[in-house]
Amino acid sequence: MDEATGTRGDALWSSPLRFQLWSYGGGHSTLTIRSQSGQGQDTEPIGLHFEAVERMNIGRSFQGLSLEPADDALLEEIAATGSLQPRPNPLLAIALRSRDARSWIVCSRVRVGVWVSTDGQSGFTLDPIHFSTQASRPT
Repeated sequence: MDEATGTRGDALWSSPLRFQLWSYGGGHSTLTIRSQSGQGQDTEPIGLHFEAVERMNIGRSFQGLSLEPADDALLEEIAATGSLQPRPNPLLAIALRSRDARSWIVCSRVRVGVWVSTDGQSGFTLDPIHFSTQASRPT
């Protein structure tokens, strides 16, 4: 465990910023978590966009955030919530860790980007980083 960030060494992505649950769309099963503004950073807010969310256990805010592959204990916890619907694409089981909480999401893909506003349109540029893998698949 890294004492400075509170994360294990196998984090897929991490940030010291404060994040909050931003939106959830049940129709397309998408979830967005966004960094809060006014944190003295020179960057635009960061957004994490989870696609085809199958199951989740998530808090509303995170002080510092790390995305990690689910470990065996978390996979057992997820399996205890019931069986998952079969999907054509593999599912990701991801732990969201912060200084004060642990949450998890089972989804097909995660994309991370910055919030931009151009030509009267605003939204996340979701190209810089994305994860989709066959690892950490719950049964």
